[in-house]
Amino acid sequence: MPTGLGRRASELGEREDFQEYVMTARSERKRSISMPAAATQAARWRAANLVEMRRPALERISPELLSFVFSFASRPDILSLAQVSQTFSRPALQALYANVDLRTDDDERIEQCIASLASRRPVASFVRNFACRELPPPEGGTTSLSTVTFAIALTNMDQLQSLTLPHFDLRILCHTTFPLRHLTLLCKYITPEDFHALFNWLGRHSSLVSLSFPSLVLPSLPTSSLVDSGVPSRPHTPRTPDTPSHDSDAPSHASSSPFPSTLIPSLRRFDGPVSIAAALIPGRPVERVQLPIQHTLYDGLRPSALMSALATARDTLRTLIIKPASAKIDQRTLERVVMSAGAELGDFIETLQVHWVLDDEILYKLIVGVLARFRKLHTLCMLRDSPPPNPTSPLLEFPMPPASPPLSPATANRRTSISSYSSAYLSVRGIGNGPPSARSSSTGGDTPFPRVHERAHLALWGKTCPSLRNVLFLSGAEWGIYPNPMAGGQPQFEFVGYTAQ
Repeated sequence: MPTGLGRRASELGEREDFQEYVMTARSERKRSISMPAAATQAARWRAANLVEMRRPALERISPELLSFVFSFASRPDILSLAQVSQTFSRPALQALYANVDLRTDDDERIEQCIASLASRRPVASFVRNFACRELPPPEGGTTSLSTVTFAIALTNMDQLQSLTLPHFDLRILCHTTFPLRHLTLLCKYITPEDFHALFNWLGRHSSLVSLSFPSLVLPSLPTSSLVDSGVPSRPHTPRTPDTPSHDSDAPSHASSSPFPSTLIPSLRRFDGPVSIAAALIPGRPVERVQLPIQHTLYDGLRPSALMSALATARDTLRTLIIKPASAKIDQRTLERVVMSAGAELGDFIETLQVHWVLDDEILYKLIVGVLARFRKLHTLCMLRDSPPPNPTSPLLEFPMPPASPPLSPATANRRTSISSYSSAYLSVRGIGNGPPSARSSSTGGDTPFPRVHERAHLALWGKTCPSLRNVLFLSGAEWGIYPNPMAGGQPQFEFVGYTAQ
């Protein structure tokens, strides 16, 4: 622009340049949508909303939401809802057949249910959880259950996720295709042939996360290999024995395990004999293990080798449950199992649950000696499945300390939730058989006072294991342990309440 023309000419030149830039930008800009097109689209939306609003309110509710709501009703009410309208029919059937538990039904009702599921495939596809107390026996049995009908019914359950059976039977399971996630077998014994067929069949269920054998007695694995070059054989062609047996409690690694690393790769929870646990858990992301102790040290149990095998899952294993199978398990065996767990798993176990069958004080003394090995233990649960062998001497009971406000909001919420179990616990334990007013007058509250010796145990355990925050005693009394910043970090105890065991 020429100089010397003054400020007015300079401003006019800049304005001309700006107008030229705006005109160029407008010419290059693409029109996104025209006004008539926008009006047409809005009209379509208004018409669609008007049609939707004219539909009945119940028809506008999603079937999934209806099925969820119906699941809270009783079975007779769900049957009535299924007959109300076509809108209610499918959601009601989904809620009705989602959980099929036949363990408490008589033979006639079981036969009718299995026949219905076998003949109505769309209804069988609604089943997510199935449990049965009896399976068709071999040929020549006395029951009226048909193997073919049972097999067809299970095959029709193509969306089944949880299965509970009295034992494994390849005749009724070989053609199933459901995405199984939880399997529970209630049998006490299993033949080597069924054992191999079971794990070969499990090779097809890579999504399985929970495997449970709560009553199975298996001192050692059957003397046969379950693998052929790392690939499970077909379920209808079990492998022949071709490798030596593995000791039930020997250290197990991926290279020596009879189970291939590709078998049940997503396993999270296991409940079963130590012989299977020692061989199956290594190499899998197991988070929770329950071990029924069925044999003693004199029978060949090797707790150190067992816990060493479980230690291979240190990245994921956080909960360990030790449960004696009977009162015949001696004190020395249980002590060795708990001490070995502390030595091998103490660096990462956060929840320890011990079921007890002996005298209370024996367990409390054992906890004192082993608790220091659990460096990250957060919750300690001690449960009694049977009465103590000998009546213990009565212990003094003292009034509770003065009520103090909870140390954290979480504590207040937890106290409320657990107090609801108080009456159930008292009825189970036989405490307070009189009316509520009589119990209140005799004990000063709804629950009996916590015994003073439990506070003494807590004082010692809190110092031995600084990470401990929750303790459930054999009496059912639950306590919280919290560090008190005002007292130099010393542990402070708070009685939560009594819980039903």
